[in-house]
Amino acid sequence: MRIVAGHSPSARVVPPVTPTDDPGRVQLLRRTSRLVLLAGVFLAALVFVVVLFLQGGGGPGTGTAQPTPTAPVNLPTVVASVDIPLGTVITADMVTTRTLDVANREAGALGDTSQAVGKIVATNIAAGGQVTTRDFLTRDVELTVPAGHRGLAVAVNELSGVAKLVTTGDNVDVIITFNIDVTSVLEDGTVAPVGDITAHSTKMVLQDIQVIGKLDQYVPPAEGQTTPAQPGYVGGFPGGTRLLVLAVTPQQAEVLAYSRFLNAQNDFNNGSTVIDLVLRSPEDAGIVETTTGVILSTLIEEYGVLPPEVVIAPFPTEQP
Repeated sequence: MRIVAGHSPSARVVPPVTPTDDPGRVQLLRRTSRLVLLAGVFLAALVFVVVLFLQGGGGPGTGTAQPTPTAPVNLPTVVASVDIPLGTVITADMVTTRTLDVANREAGALGDTSQAVGKIVATNIAAGGQVTTRDFLTRDVELTVPAGHRGLAVAVNELSGVAKLVTTGDNVDVIITFNIDVTSVLEDGTVAPVGDITAHSTKMVLQDIQVIGKLDQYVPPAEGQTTPAQPGYVGGFPGGTRLLVLAVTPQQAEVLAYSRFLNAQNDFNNGSTVIDLVLRSPEDAGIVETTTGVILSTLIEEYGVLPPEVVIAPFPTEQP
């Protein structure tokens, strides 16, 4: 112990402070400070995540139930601006939209005028009345008849309908084949058939006719089913045939109707159709060609078909 001059022996003795010159100890202190700082940041982040988790309800299925959105009280509703008679094609000026209470809207009410424009009404709609889906014509087959035309159905099969490949949108030519009974005028002026001789005649009567609809053979539902196997005409068609709807003029409709009448009268080929459809190329739209038609003499004279040879067999002579 060292006694400093001027002080009593009872004074506190302070040991000498020796400064350190060890750089490794300084670096250790700095690393410890960094670790403490990082640990503090990590703990703060962890606390933040826990707080967010608790505020979110603790995970899926345990959070606070969200309020159920309420259904709208009022909805836009299509109503008639004027009286719309049965069979009218609705135009934009015939309908408008009003906002109505949902309790006052009819079942199937439309919400936009575009849903009604262009459709044909199947009932009378008074001005101010709501327009619903029940007010329109509904068909199993979508069908639009062009202006100035009529829709007429013909039955075809694999042969008369181009292997049943003709479908809506195609253009076809129509050929009819019918029977002509050979007759002669007797001396008294009456007309009588010549034996059992019947001639056939074939002619392309219509050209560039558009198919606007088709209906396949009806297939009834299997036992236990409530819906048919495929949509179609109830009752079906004989012989696996198909109905095609053609867009024809009134004059063309008369030609086809008369052809069907001849078929019913003559029972041609056991009742098969006398109407054949010939599929046209889309590039031939509007082209009409002149044809001469065909009978037996046409094949003989112009195509070299050999005529049938008539053999007269003598009747056997009765023996005495």
